[in-house]
Amino acid sequence: MENKTLARRRKALRVAIYLRVSTLKQLDGYGLDVQDERCRAWVEYQLKHTPHTIVDVYCDGGVSGKLAHRENLDRMTSDIQAGLIDVVVFAKLDRIGRTMRNIHRWVYDVTDYGVRVATADGRIDSDDQMFGIQLSLLAYMAEVEHALILERTMGGRIKKIAGGGWASGTPPYGYMLDDEGEPTVNPAELEQIAKFAELAIDQKATRGEAAKGLNQLGYRTRTGKLWEGNNLILRMRLAIRGYVDFTFSGTNEDGEEITTSYRLELPQLMSEDRRKALEAVLEDMKGGPRTSYSNHLLSGHLISLCGHARFGTARAKQNDVVYRCSNSAAIKEGHDCRGIPGKEVEEVVWGEVAKLLTDPDAIKGLVDEWLGSVPERAESYRTRLGEIDGMLHKLRNTRRKKIAMLVASLDEDDESDQELINELKDEIATKEKKLREEQERITEWLEDAEHKEERADSMRALVDRVGSNVNGLGVPDKKRILELLRVRVEIVGESKSRRAGGSQDPMLEWHRENGIAIPLAVSDEQWGRVEGILAGGKRKPQAEDRACFEMLLEKLRHDLGWHDYNRDERIGGKGWAFFYRAARGWFTSGKYAKALQAFGPYEGAEAPIGYTLPPMKIYGVIDDSPEDVVKSQARERTPSTKGITAAGAEQRAA
Repeated sequence: MENKTLARRRKALRVAIYLRVSTLKQLDGYGLDVQDERCRAWVEYQLKHTPHTIVDVYCDGGVSGKLAHRENLDRMTSDIQAGLIDVVVFAKLDRIGRTMRNIHRWVYDVTDYGVRVATADGRIDSDDQMFGIQLSLLAYMAEVEHALILERTMGGRIKKIAGGGWASGTPPYGYMLDDEGEPTVNPAELEQIAKFAELAIDQKATRGEAAKGLNQLGYRTRTGKLWEGNNLILRMRLAIRGYVDFTFSGTNEDGEEITTSYRLELPQLMSEDRRKALEAVLEDMKGGPRTSYSNHLLSGHLISLCGHARFGTARAKQNDVVYRCSNSAAIKEGHDCRGIPGKEVEEVVWGEVAKLLTDPDAIKGLVDEWLGSVPERAESYRTRLGEIDGMLHKLRNTRRKKIAMLVASLDEDDESDQELINELKDEIATKEKKLREEQERITEWLEDAEHKEERADSMRALVDRVGSNVNGLGVPDKKRILELLRVRVEIVGESKSRRAGGSQDPMLEWHRENGIAIPLAVSDEQWGRVEGILAGGKRKPQAEDRACFEMLLEKLRHDLGWHDYNRDERIGGKGWAFFYRAARGWFTSGKYAKALQAFGPYEGAEAPIGYTLPPMKIYGVIDDSPEDVVKSQARERTPSTKGITAAGAEQRAA
């Protein structure tokens, strides 16, 4: 190194200039000319008393600085290593590279060959005693500067955020913008947030109950709509965060898409303890509707004829579960809202859901069909919101100027002139109000669209996660799937059985288990064989015995209820309890079984399958509109190509 330095002092310095521009649009000469001019000016000033010659200008045009290896930079490096260059001049340090690592590596490598490295802006010169410190600092700054290029292009909005101002869009629920465009608390909306906190935290209301409670009190969304559960928790979650993140996108000097984010802190709406409590409740509400019957699969998903939801109730004595209607008055109104056996209805409903889940491509196709043009609409909403932001920004900037110009040209003491000023203020305020109203509407549409996109992503992820293990899932996982797909099972007709709770008749069970047919009729000869058996040895046959026996066979063949035989003329108009006591006595004593054995050969019917579930229609989130489902054609258990959502399949237990 020492010999080369001495040689350099004995003869003219050989100077190399390096130029680089990133984008092809700069190759018209502007970017390169500016750099070349600045580099030559440095050479002329710094080396004016030293013999020198510019031996070459190395130029990489349209080449990104993120590349560690570039054609002409590599060629210049080779010339340095060959001892052909004494001084290298760059316009700026970032012409060498983008990262500290690349800049340090290159500069220290070439200075080891005794080459002087300098930048035309005067910030770096390897002959300076502070060179090492300056290089590290400026290399770091070059990397930071590249990351903040977008900030320079978004200057106005970035400055607003830095000063605590509002950059774009509409503020979260609970806030509004003051006359200066600064975010401040909205008293009317804060009142609703406080009421929601009372319902959700203190009264432990579900999201649906909270929405209903706010609606009953006369509260509405910003656009005047009724609150709904999903819409409510979405807005409340954003309201209580206490900050807003702004993300700006743009293009760097290499033509690459880059983004940067900024966080704006908002005024506090409530105490921190209350905020954290509400945040926890909202997180719990986010997963799906909460009920106190969460251990039963279809609780809240099964809807009675009267429109009320059914919930599962465990019966310890019968060791089963019954789904009962939450509207106790419905039975009095004539609806068949008696209990439905849980095992049978759960098997039917989950069977239909499982069929859909086992065909991933089909359900993903349905998700895409359900989503439709939502992504495109969401993008158009974002574009329009950006346009409105620009219009509002321009309107705010010109408002004061216009008013000031008008005031300067008019006489403030003249009433007619003052009216003109007020008219101008009103005109600008009206324009701003209309833009704000449109902004609110589009923001709400965008939130709905983004919520739908989020649900679509969740459903696709669900299908991938479940895979082929559909029937191996436990009740909690099944419930999460039903809630995610928003499965709704509507009862659209009445069941055939009128037995309370849907319990199985033990006499029918006996026939089914033993494969014994039920006689279709009773001849006089047959009655003569069984009359004494039914009467027993302690009493004489009664006049109603034959009628009761024939009624019993009829009841079993058609799976009718005991109450269907109330005040029957065949037993002299006696109540159903008389018939019930006689029939149950024969069965429990074994007389009924002995009578059928003594019956002799007879023509009979197989025992009915037992309790028959009412006809139901099953649909889910892929089609949110119940009206479409109701209009579809009902079919026996077989889902359509649209699965549970549009099948409208009439379901019965097998």
